[in-house]
Amino acid sequence: MKELLYFSFSDLLVKVEYNKEANSLKYLVHREININERIMVEQYILSHFALKTEYYRRRPALFMYLGVEKKLFRDLNLLHLKNTLKSLLDRDKKIKEQVKKLINQSLSNYYFEQIGDAILALRQEVNTNCRAEFIDESRDKMAKLVEAYNLYSDRKVKLEEIIPQELKSYINV
Repeated sequence: MKELLYFSFSDLLVKVEYNKEANSLKYLVHREININERIMVEQYILSHFALKTEYYRRRPALFMYLGVEKKLFRDLNLLHLKNTLKSLLDRDKKIKEQVKKLINQSLSNYYFEQIGDAILALRQEVNTNCRAEFIDESRDKMAKLVEAYNLYSDRKVKLEEIIPQELKSYINV
């Protein structure tokens, strides 16, 4: 059983191997480590990694530090690259979500204002001329504006909800 462990507190990559036949744990690091790092790494290996193995259930058990393996330095650079790419992709995703939210909010506000203008125009028409063709066009226009508004808004509305009571009878809502 092999596993790579990354310790962010000291930017350290550790390769741990468990050999079942020898009941041994061996570990390598990508660079020289000081005594404090070694204590923390060994404590982690023995308290976390070893529990996944039969290390404590069998005797004898062997635990070894094998030193530095230069290949791990390349693996650490790959890990950093992956984390950087993931961070950039996450940031890009958040930016796209924020832009989409801003666009939806702007379009929602735009269509809301257009609906308000159409209601005002309908009210003025009802109070002055009351032409049937204008009223029919206004109803169709408002229905399309409500549909457009609902595409971009979190709150969905119906035409009959937004038309003032005094105008409902004119547009058959």
